[in-house]
Amino acid sequence: MNPTKYLNGLEQKNRELGIKNAEFAELSKKRATAEYAYSVARAKKTLELKADGQPATIISVLVNGDKHVAQLKMEMDIADGILKACRESMRNLHGMIDSYRSTLSWLKAEMGQS
Repeated sequence: MNPTKYLNGLEQKNRELGIKNAEFAELSKKRATAEYAYSVARAKKTLELKADGQPATIISVLVNGDKHVAQLKMEMDIADGILKACRESMRNLHGMIDSYRSTLSWLKAEMGQS
């Protein structure tokens, strides 16, 4: 077995993880921005409905059913899903890196015994 192959693989996965870390930071910012927009729109619509004299018991239902608020909620949910997928991808890369490290440790031990 050639350790160079595993060292190159480890190096590649470390680079990919660095890229994913930057992507995760950007996606986190997008998720937070989407949540901010949703929260502001929800509060604004709630105040509008209160000012219009809507009963307090149905305001939440009406706010959730507003097209603009629902669109922003959907965008926030999509951003959340993308962020979770990126996090899982990072976990997968960590697993691959651990696998390369284990293989390299095993190779080192095997070479030491020969």
